[in-house]
Amino acid sequence: MQSQVQQIKSPRLKPFVQYILFNQQDENAVRSVTSYPNTNVCLGITKGSLAEEKDGAFVGREGADDGLFAYTTGLYTSPHEFQAARNWDEICIDFHPCGYYHFFDVPSQPKIITEGFTNDLFNAEDQRRLLNIFAEKSIRLRAAAVEEMLLSKLKLFEKSDLQEAVSYIHARSGAVTVKELITRTRCSERKLYRLFDDYFGTTPKWYIRIFKIRKALQLMAFNPGLSLTSVAYQVGYADQSHFIREAKIMCNLLPKNLKSNLISIDNEVIVGRS
Repeated sequence: MQSQVQQIKSPRLKPFVQYILFNQQDENAVRSVTSYPNTNVCLGITKGSLAEEKDGAFVGREGADDGLFAYTTGLYTSPHEFQAARNWDEICIDFHPCGYYHFFDVPSQPKIITEGFTNDLFNAEDQRRLLNIFAEKSIRLRAAAVEEMLLSKLKLFEKSDLQEAVSYIHARSGAVTVKELITRTRCSERKLYRLFDDYFGTTPKWYIRIFKIRKALQLMAFNPGLSLTSVAYQVGYADQSHFIREAKIMCNLLPKNLKSNLISIDNEVIVGRS
């Protein structure tokens, strides 16, 4: 599978969108990768192929027609294998955690991948634009057209309490407790948990854990010379044993095996070999 990252050019979009990933495959063999827990919200759009969730894996298959299919993976707390279909052509828009909701109202939940919701996300004009984008051969021009479409859909997201909580977690590099989030946002515990569940399908505590394991993955992928003890220390785990437990729970691998399994796409996207 050929994968290429395009960075966001528009200053108006950068606070909400991290990058656009293009995945294409026209080989006979099916290629698969493993995606690990991440605080990104990914919106995938394909043409002529569908994606389904089966036993923790996202499986692509060819559709009955040449139409559009859209899905989100949402946030998840365990690794997911992704298997591309033959003749796969996909646009993945990776949003900052709350960024997705500056464009779409449909909840970003992983299980929605089994349904597809193209019509819920995109009106007729959006879908016409997307078909034209898929007809374009140049990835650079595709990315520019995707940005233009997103700019036309940009809107306010009024859940300031959730945005404040997420921003605080990131600003503190995950070194924060739920009690501190409650104090920071002046939310009740019940309200804070409801916000995270409604929009991310997880709890504040799990969000912090996802953030920290992702930070560990980035350190291991981009600094291969770092010892596991250094990674554990820099991420904020109590000790290496704590890091080992979290890696086994959230990535199904020991850190030393996880480290050798990581692949970087354009020094931006981190996945594992399946």
